[in-house]
Amino acid sequence: MAVPGPAPGAGSRPRLDLQFLHRFLQILKVLFPSWSSQNALMFLTLLCLTLLEQLVIYQVGLIPSQYYGVLGNKDLEGFKTLTFLAVMLIVLNSTLKSFDQFTCNLLYVSWRKDLTEHLHCLYFRGRVYYTLNVLRDDIDNPDQRISQDVERFCRQLSSMASKLIVSPFSLVYYTYQCFQRFKHMQIRVNAEPAAFYSRHQHL
Repeated sequence: MAVPGPAPGAGSRPRLDLQFLHRFLQILKVLFPSWSSQNALMFLTLLCLTLLEQLVIYQVGLIPSQYYGVLGNKDLEGFKTLTFLAVMLIVLNSTLKSFDQFTCNLLYVSWRKDLTEHLHCLYFRGRVYYTLNVLRDDIDNPDQRISQDVERFCRQLSSMASKLIVSPFSLVYYTYQCFQRFKHMQIRVNAEPAAFYSRHQHL
């Protein structure tokens, strides 16, 4: 006789709470069993590639302003050098993006393999598979859930990995840059009072 599960309703919908955080941390323990594991090393490689890619993008963004000086001075050799540098940075950026995507795909395959194997070990432990397939009527087709849900979760997580990695670093860097521009603007605005104050100190 099947054991009725909890009735589906508003209470059974996924929620961002402590239970979700606990389950996510449990999954991370499966995906990253140790700091020296293959997944951890690939994630560290992805971190380095992402940060290097952002550095190259920043350098590419500085190129247009340098063209004003080269074209204004009618410097042909400087124009050739700057154009060569711009092409090299663009090629390097494309190469880093390709390696970034390749590493994300490797992480997806490795994460899916580890998580599926872990769930299968739990699924075939004791009478769990019998309980889920026969005695529970609130879980439909556990095998399909293991295969499809794990695939979707790992694919989504791998596609978000590089963005999640670079966001804190970008936020800190550009916050620092905005602070430096703000201090520079304060100096420009208060240049005259500062000059009078400095002159008063010397008198």
